[in-house]
Order: sequence, then structure tokens, then C-alpha cells
Amino acid sequence: MIRLATANDLKAIKEIYDDARKFIASYGSPQWQNNYPNDEITLKDIKEKVLYVYEEKEVLGVMAVFDNEITYEYIEGTWLSNKPYKVIHRIATKKDKHHHGIAFKMIEFVFTDLKAKSIRIDTHKLNIPMQKLLDKLGFHYCGIIYLNQDDDKERLAYQKDI
Repeated sequence: MIRLATANDLKAIKEIYDDARKFIASYGSPQWQNNYPNDEITLKDIKEKVLYVYEEKEVLGVMAVFDNEITYEYIEGTWLSNKPYKVIHRIATKKDKHHHGIAFKMIEFVFTDLKAKSIRIDTHKLNIPMQKLLDKLGFHYCGIIYLNQDDDKERLAYQKDI
């Protein structure tokens, strides 16, 4: 089941994000390091009703879904389309549940239950597992976007339309 996250889910979400940071660091990527996403961001996402959890007796996955992304206004490349889109950020699954189809189910939820006609998502160039997942799910690589941060700004941008 996928549902909006609540403050009661914070401990489980924090564990998933902690595991994800370790996994990302294991292949040398600076993405999500320095305690990102932190409790403050997570609680803000919960309050704004943009954070979803995948649950099967316990929380196994998490993602934030937004209606737009300011950093996507400029892309070195071309977006697949200009359809109204949803953005998925901070998607992660419990470490012992990788390759169980949870991320796939969460992304499909955005199309089916949140009625997205298009999804845009970005990832670090060193995040090969996410790139492979996006390719497998039919996302198209569109170019490079730049985050509003001091360093490690460059991200690979993907889009999928239905």
C-alpha cells in the first residue's frame, strides 16, 4: 500500500534514508551525503503532504512528489515534452528490499493514483543503480539540470510521459 507519510513514520523513513546514504556513498557519489535528506526536510514534506510511503506491514519505501521543480526550467538538452508533470525526489527503499519492485510500484503510483501524465526525475551521474532503474522503466534521458546549491550541482534529467 502507498499512502501519505505521517510523523509516526519518521523513524522508519530516517532508517531508509540512512541506508540510502550509505549505499550511495559505497559507489563514491557525493549525492545525499552530509545528512541529506534530514529530519527537518522530511517533516516539512510530511506537513506539506508531498511525502509518500510504501508499506507492507512496515514502511519499505519513501518518495516525495511535487507538481513542479524550479531547477527544471533550464536544461542542457531538451525535455521529452512540455506536458504538466510531477517530480519525484528523495525516492528510496529499505536496504534489504532493493530489487523487489518497490520503486517501480511507487513510480507507477504517481501515474495511476496521482494522475500524472508525465514524470520528471533527476539523479547524480554516479548513481548508476537509479539510472538503470529509470532506463528499465522507460524514462528518457533528456539532459543536464543544475541544482541550487554551492557544489555538486549537476544532475542527469529524465522524463517519462504516458
